[in-house]
Amino acid sequence: MSIVACSRDARAPDGERPAPPVANATAPEPRVSSDDAGSAEPPATQGPVASGDAGGEPPMERVPDIEYVPTPQNVVDKMLEVAKVKKGDVLYDLGCGDGRIVVTAAKRLGIKAYGFDLDPQRIKESRENAKRAGVEHLVTFEQKDIFDVDLTPAMVVTLYLLPELNVRLIPQLEKLKPGSRVVSHDFDMAGVTYERYWTVIARDHQTPRDREHYVYLWKTPLRKK
Repeated sequence: MSIVACSRDARAPDGERPAPPVANATAPEPRVSSDDAGSAEPPATQGPVASGDAGGEPPMERVPDIEYVPTPQNVVDKMLEVAKVKKGDVLYDLGCGDGRIVVTAAKRLGIKAYGFDLDPQRIKESRENAKRAGVEHLVTFEQKDIFDVDLTPAMVVTLYLLPELNVRLIPQLEKLKPGSRVVSHDFDMAGVTYERYWTVIARDHQTPRDREHYVYLWKTPLRKK
């Protein structure tokens, strides 16, 4: 994932989220369970952070506001599971990174899937991964600002953004057809009530140990708090 910035953590009194932890923050100790679900607010986790210009990459429309952080494959699997992705669905991944969610959905479920990212290097990697997986005929990757994407054709939208970005997407998400599913890795969406969240134990991108990752599910029409 490589997109445009945000923050997260337990709710502040005004309903907003505090700023994200710094990139070298220590990941939380893993729980005993490998897959859990709950309805209470989960604790904070380490995820993508705000970024500057990495340099050395091909020109892009504008510099992504957060660093690229890949979603662990078992978290990808859980996101597709809780979204109940099925034949005939169309999936949009906003901030697709190396395309792993899009490619996994197309390869396992045979659906049409689209990925959008600002970084041309990520788009190049996504297309290469789609070619290796033999799903080029099912997937489309486009270098584009996620806030310019028309989401109305989608039935499933996947995210690994920071919370302010999730909130900024609400006007686009509200245009989805009733019954569409929105799934987010690690980050909630302030002002909108999620259906449920799950805990998945997976490797942290910065350390050689496992940590808790969170998967949030919303359905449309979104339920405002």
